[in-house]
Amino acid sequence: MSRELPITPESSAKILVVDDDANNRKYYLHVLRKNGHQVDEAASGEEAVESIAQNSYALIVTDLQMYSLGGLDVLQVAKEKDPHTQVVIMTGYGSIPTAVKAIQQGAFDYMSKPVNKDAFLMRIEKALERRDMQLRLEAQQKKLAAHNLMIERDLELAGKVQASLVPKNFENERIAVGVEYHPMIGIGGDFCHIYQNGDHVHLNMVDVTGHGIAAALLVNRIHNEINAILKKNPHPRDILTAINSFCFDTFGSMGLFLTMMSIQLDFKAKKISYAGGGHPAALLYSSGEKTMTELVSQNTIIGFDKKDGLFKQDAKELATGDRIIIYTDGIVEAEDPNKNQFGTTGLLASIEAHIEQGVSACRDIVADVRRFSGEYCRDDIMLIIVEIR
Repeated sequence: MSRELPITPESSAKILVVDDDANNRKYYLHVLRKNGHQVDEAASGEEAVESIAQNSYALIVTDLQMYSLGGLDVLQVAKEKDPHTQVVIMTGYGSIPTAVKAIQQGAFDYMSKPVNKDAFLMRIEKALERRDMQLRLEAQQKKLAAHNLMIERDLELAGKVQASLVPKNFENERIAVGVEYHPMIGIGGDFCHIYQNGDHVHLNMVDVTGHGIAAALLVNRIHNEINAILKKNPHPRDILTAINSFCFDTFGSMGLFLTMMSIQLDFKAKKISYAGGGHPAALLYSSGEKTMTELVSQNTIIGFDKKDGLFKQDAKELATGDRIIIYTDGIVEAEDPNKNQFGTTGLLASIEAHIEQGVSACRDIVADVRRFSGEYCRDDIMLIIVEIR
């Protein structure tokens, strides 16, 4: 015994029945309307085209073989109007190859006549479920696209905000400064800070673990902390101590750490004091002796452990014409396509080739790194050159 399918919001839909056989149309209309659907009818392909132009149909049930305009024509017009309209082709046994062609052109399915009512209703239900799924997917894709666009705009703005924190190239009577910054994904965890206070200039470079939004947010917080700390004209070891305490107390449980190189130029005493926390060694180039001295980090990574007052610093003499090079590990860890690192050797060779240019060497050194890595950087890159006048 046949049974009626339950009427649900998903199964109730506007349907067009197209058949030049009045008895067939009457049967389809009766079955579909009894199951709660709104149904229009068309006695020819031409009538169907007119109805499709004037209405929106979730589903079209059409005979394949009709005079003049057939089922394939109806299918084409329906899909051009709305790709989500489902089309079920009704066909005789001898027309099955053509019905298969209809499926290849976008029809949901075909059924051979005469049809079983339960099988017919089941096929209608499946076609409407497919349409509903397509509409839901399209809505989700639009929502996702809008969300992605919003994120892209936010990231672009965040990149501009972070870039505004990076010092620009400048010079005065005491120093000239060149800065190159290339974040891997627009925003990143590399950051530098230059602060002048009387006879002292403070240079600080930070490299936060990770990339992207979390690293960029931490960079902004560190920037504010350094600004507050420098008002007291501290020694480099005091800056590392304060930043370490801040990071450990605020972010220690989150696994956010950083490396840091803090340098103080004392023009009155003609010396450079420095303290590094897990950061690559800075370099001091002597213009008189044409030699390069490493300013090696004396302390471990920042924010990993609570260690107030245990940070160390060292000092070197400073002369007119000397240059200080500070960089993040994105430079020395840059890789070529064969996974060979640029390394300290590559950096020193590049510095030697360009250092006499002064602070403009920043641009050429980073260009060397990018050529070596094939323009792809797997980490943020930052480089500062300071020339003493």
